[in-house]
Amino acid sequence: MLKIQFPRTQKGIYFWFLAFSSFLLFVSLATLLAAAGELSSSSSDLKNLKVVMPNLEEYVSYQAIDFRLNNTTLNTRRLKPSDIPKLADDAIVPVGLDDAVNRAFQYFAEFENKRSGPILTVTPPTVESVEAGSFADQAGVKPGDLVQYVSSIKIESVMGYYQALNEKLAPEISLKLLRNKQNTITVAMKNPARTPITGSNSGITFAIPPEAVYLTEQDSKRMADQYRREMLPAISVDWRTEAANNLMQSAKRLNLISKSVIDPNGPSSAKIRAKDVLNWQHKKVLEAIDSYFSQRRKIENKNAFYLTGMGDAVVGFVCSLVIFVIAGALYWYQRRIAGKKS
Repeated sequence: MLKIQFPRTQKGIYFWFLAFSSFLLFVSLATLLAAAGELSSSSSDLKNLKVVMPNLEEYVSYQAIDFRLNNTTLNTRRLKPSDIPKLADDAIVPVGLDDAVNRAFQYFAEFENKRSGPILTVTPPTVESVEAGSFADQAGVKPGDLVQYVSSIKIESVMGYYQALNEKLAPEISLKLLRNKQNTITVAMKNPARTPITGSNSGITFAIPPEAVYLTEQDSKRMADQYRREMLPAISVDWRTEAANNLMQSAKRLNLISKSVIDPNGPSSAKIRAKDVLNWQHKKVLEAIDSYFSQRRKIENKNAFYLTGMGDAVVGFVCSLVIFVIAGALYWYQRRIAGKKS
């Protein structure tokens, strides 16, 4: 029977071979665990990656406020984030897409009316233009007319005109006008559909300062529909509802801003408008989505790299394990033979 003889002088070789294979196995296992950790961390980053919606504080920090010292010197400071009220946690309740859009523009309208109220309250109700075919046009209202009465309510400002129509809410409204600064005439606006005549559907546009805006309920609905048609489609479907809720929250916070901060006739006036906030928020949402996909691609490329490294580590670990098993078997066999000889 053929027997394998191990020279006594080489007994230590198998021990060192086993030691080296053990070290190789340890290194390959450590490499495998490190590769698995990197892949797990990268996968976790991908899972936690989100589109970061804009925060109104980012916008207001760039807005200027004009204020006067001793009512003479005009100075400018930045609008502080603390000037914008925060919402309580229980006030931030996500709603459906359409509801969020509608509410957002209702808040925007309320903000604009609050901001423009001081101007419109002192602006005379002088007609600048009349929409062709409107109730006012059919009644005979002309550009340049000064509205003095809405029914029996005396009107002294543009805001007074809108408030009078909102209070009256009738399908037929009489107007007393001063024409050419000398002739007083009375006309009647009539809606054949028997629905109320309001500031938004009467057809009258007043001569008001460009910084003043008055938005009715119909105006806010029109703006919401315009947002749905022109801006919302540019946002990826997965984030439209979240973007609309973010817009609603920003608009609500904007509407809560102190009236003293946004009064254009006051000593400290913030140069902030709803349309500017809307455009800024939309731009930031698109940038956030682009940033999300950019980071996602980078993480996915890392995952692919780490996955390849993981595969190499697995192969290295299997090879080192096979070498370790062989080294262990040889060492055990050598020890057995040496025992028999002794």
